[in-house]
Amino acid sequence: MKVLVVGSGGREHAIAWHLRRSGATVVVAPGNAGTGALNAPVQALDIDGLVDLAKNERVDLTLVGPEAPLAAGLVDRFAVEKLTVFGPTRAAARLEWSKAWTKDFLGRHGIPTAAVETVGSREEAHHAIERRGLPLVLKADGLAAGKGVFVVSTPAEVDSALHMLFDGLGEKTILVEECLEGPELSVLAFSDGQTLRVMPPARDYKRLLDGDHGPNTGGMGGYTCPSDATQELLADVEQRILRPTLEGMQREGHPYQGVLYAGLMLTRDGPKVLEFNCRFGDPECELILPLLETNLAEICLAAASGELGHVGVDWRDDRTYGVVLAARGYPDAPRTGDTITGLDGIPARVFGFHAGTRLADDSRLVTAGGRVLTLVGEDWHMVYRGARAVHFDGKQFRGDIGVEIPEGIGASR
Repeated sequence: MKVLVVGSGGREHAIAWHLRRSGATVVVAPGNAGTGALNAPVQALDIDGLVDLAKNERVDLTLVGPEAPLAAGLVDRFAVEKLTVFGPTRAAARLEWSKAWTKDFLGRHGIPTAAVETVGSREEAHHAIERRGLPLVLKADGLAAGKGVFVVSTPAEVDSALHMLFDGLGEKTILVEECLEGPELSVLAFSDGQTLRVMPPARDYKRLLDGDHGPNTGGMGGYTCPSDATQELLADVEQRILRPTLEGMQREGHPYQGVLYAGLMLTRDGPKVLEFNCRFGDPECELILPLLETNLAEICLAAASGELGHVGVDWRDDRTYGVVLAARGYPDAPRTGDTITGLDGIPARVFGFHAGTRLADDSRLVTAGGRVLTLVGEDWHMVYRGARAVHFDGKQFRGDIGVEIPEGIGASR
């Protein structure tokens, strides 16, 4: 099978890696230094260019990595062109690109989530905050590349968050949301619109610094199969959250095909939805795919064809750990162009998935984004040995990924 992977991050490197392990021929658009010779110079939002690339390369299947092309209608356009693609339509991807719409959807279908008010101005936001009291969570309605969520506990934090949401991100609508408490959990599933195939659960770390301090980021790493993600809990998540979401989308005329990602808070009242993503998460993808024993291309092709119910999906019964190496200044103003060395010091059986990397004109490997590399393996000590072996100026990484804390990790985001 020949597969086109759309995107340029660590998630797309992991997808390409798994596809090639299964014998597929892979093209990545635009890719990064890790996908190297597989890359095609077409940007992820160049939908016309991607259509032409898929036709010229005669690909059998296209996998869409990031959320922006889904929100822009890439899947809809590929369907018009009779090109097979794995991912939700623009209407179905609204679960991610409009948090306000999603909150209404969850309410319509009785799916547990935090209480919320949707507001359209600073004045309305302040009134809602005064009614509800701090702490609260302020969220952008639209896509914000992981930078649109603020947990606020003081008036100063409220002012800073509202400035970023309305002025920095240019949001017209924001959510004022109840601050849930408990550990977070990411539960992802393959879907063809009717059938679900749930993946191993994962826990990611959004805060920049150890102990869950510092600003929210796009993700600093994570691990799979936390001890609190029991089979009973996962069955509850499937029955009360994932299946009702799939059935609700079907009833409302937007059947959901692709990866459905539920970001959950495990509260004292049971799991509640923090957010939905409409694609593999990052770094969750890098954590989960090394455990997949079934051919990824066959799963995605079956889902895209409405035949997922006829495909078994097998996973290794292990746990993986992933540590993100981030650039100086991440997440606010990551510096690029720093030389990366030491990749040959990464231990065997630890995978180094590239994200923000590129080859300079003089063939040096250099940083090209905030999250530079994600190191993943089953041995916690070996993963951190790899993290220490890689060098670039200003390297940042957390030292507590996968260290389980009884009361859980993090707060509502």
